[in-house]
Amino acid sequence: MGDIHSLPEFRRQKERAGRIRFLERDEEARLFAAIRARSEDAYRLSVFLVDTGCRLGEALGLIWNDIQEHRVSFWITKSGRSRTIPMTERVKEVIKLPPNTEGRRPKGPFTKLTQAQYRAIWNEAKTEVGLGADEQVVPHILRHTCASRLVQGGIDIRRVQMWLGHQTLSMTMRYAHLATNDLDGCVVVLEKPRGDEASRPAETSVFASPLTTPSPAKTARKESGSEPTKARRKSSKGK
Repeated sequence: MGDIHSLPEFRRQKERAGRIRFLERDEEARLFAAIRARSEDAYRLSVFLVDTGCRLGEALGLIWNDIQEHRVSFWITKSGRSRTIPMTERVKEVIKLPPNTEGRRPKGPFTKLTQAQYRAIWNEAKTEVGLGADEQVVPHILRHTCASRLVQGGIDIRRVQMWLGHQTLSMTMRYAHLATNDLDGCVVVLEKPRGDEASRPAETSVFASPLTTPSPAKTARKESGSEPTKARRKSSKGK
């Protein structure tokens, strides 16, 4: 065999802009149970991935110095920017290693696993629970699941971007359509009959503007100032 003097060029493909697949709670429970039956370390890693939204490589590269009491820091990231996020209670539990009979502590909480080992366990488990035909159910779906739950829970897109470590906000905007509660007020306006819009006071409008809605103080001054004026006019006529 000859020597390879240069690496071949690979064209990076953009992620598809279609429907984003994420795990429902019952799917997560079934999948994680099947993973746990095969490997406790793979189960701990799965919980960590879905609750932190980090990438698989970021989790595997963690060392103990990256973990504080309530927070975890990711230094080696795809975007080249480090980030620190708080940990959920179950993440705090899964980063605790079981008693080690060998007497030596590993370098980090998940350094016993490799990406290939974890993906093999993942594929076996997803086939067992009936998700084997779904091509989108790959380990990266746990990152999508975390982002989707944050947005559906009312967390604004900017904070979700910081949590996931996206380099640009446009990458996080893929999940913006899940924040449906922000548009609920539009339905009220659209369902209101047109005839009622003119008669409805401005201050009761769903989207009343502080620039167009008269303040109660101004209204009170106007009403209180009108009667004395009329009284003065009547007295002048009497004279």
